[in-house]
Amino acid sequence: MTKLLALETSSEACSVALYDDGRVYSFFKHLPMKHAELLLPAVSSLLSESGLVLRELDAIAFGRGPGSFTSLRIGIGVVQGLAWGAGLPVIPVSSLAAVAQQAVDPGTSRAAAVCVAMDARMQEVYAANFTVSDNVVRADGEERVCAAEQVVVPDGRPMIAAGNGFDRFAELGHIAAGADECHPGIWPRADSICSLALEWLKDNEALPAADAQPSYVRNDVASKPKR
Repeated sequence: MTKLLALETSSEACSVALYDDGRVYSFFKHLPMKHAELLLPAVSSLLSESGLVLRELDAIAFGRGPGSFTSLRIGIGVVQGLAWGAGLPVIPVSSLAAVAQQAVDPGTSRAAAVCVAMDARMQEVYAANFTVSDNVVRADGEERVCAAEQVVVPDGRPMIAAGNGFDRFAELGHIAAGADECHPGIWPRADSICSLALEWLKDNEALPAADAQPSYVRNDVASKPKR
């Protein structure tokens, strides 16, 4: 039996989910810059709704990024505080993988791959490709930040395009047009963080709270991208 709390704050959306042995309680709001106000009340509300207390959980999963630097710091600070306070381990999950998992979660697509592109500001996108197996996404190469015209798609497979990059960058129009499906309105959600964390636990142990760290991908937030 597994009980997980999941937090996802890498984007403009704020999401929390609680998984209790097959039942999922969730909170999702698209309110940019409100993560600090929303997170703890949402956690408290879901715990109350489920009838659980934090110490009864097995781990806290979190979206590790890439994404907004400020929002990631807020979210991971909350994760560390909750994990240390309750003596719980943590499970890091790629926020781009969460977008890809959102795209396949309905289970109706026959796509074998997902190309994710999320707006990274500074005229760039966070991009990654994923292979779909048994309705679960797995990384197919490294995550990177790049100009939209440099996004590379999986070759020769039915594909889903997912993420707000396909809405915000005209340079990605040819990828969207060539995909079997395009979902530009998908945001990373804590529900999918839960799903991917459960997959992680099949082959890995949860980590100490100190290992709750962000993955920024872009190291220099101050400089503009070179052309």
